[in-house]
Amino acid sequence: MGQGTSAYDQSELAEFQDLTYFTKREVLHVHKRFAELSPEKVKQHGRNPTLTKEEILLLPELAANPFKERILEVFSDAGDGNMNFEQFLDMMSQLSSKAPLETKIDFAFKIYDFNEDGQICENDLQKVILFLVQPAVTGATLTSDERNQVIKNVINEMDMDDDGSISYLDFKHGMSKLNGFEESFKVTL
Repeated sequence: MGQGTSAYDQSELAEFQDLTYFTKREVLHVHKRFAELSPEKVKQHGRNPTLTKEEILLLPELAANPFKERILEVFSDAGDGNMNFEQFLDMMSQLSSKAPLETKIDFAFKIYDFNEDGQICENDLQKVILFLVQPAVTGATLTSDERNQVIKNVINEMDMDDDGSISYLDFKHGMSKLNGFEESFKVTL
């Protein structure tokens, strides 16, 4: 990319590079992808407009993820899924293959902690199961007893301090032992 066509100057790119897991070139590529989601809005409002959740959900890399809307809510400052470029860049950086396991664990915990109380409780796990099973999409169903048994099993397996919920430390310990966890929280641009 030539200097005259860049949306950001070198010092801004250097700052983005310092704050993410991306190179300057990758930052520009992420911005290009951001702009492609709503070209008119970017043309009208400059390089950092706020895109709606619906516009960001047009990103093909998110299409198959059952947690796509929740992911956007977690990375959106307002919690509504709408994002400016810096929030979008942060999300894409943490979903990149370059992000370390601990970053992905932190991000996953926030996604699964629906009530945002710092614990993954039975109600949070009920929602996780519904997101994963999605009967309307997959055709799969679980009875209430089956869901409750899955929840009980997950809590029994991960709740190291036996308080009936999964703390961040419980979750971190469990996810660090899980093969393939990192791959399930990755987007390739």
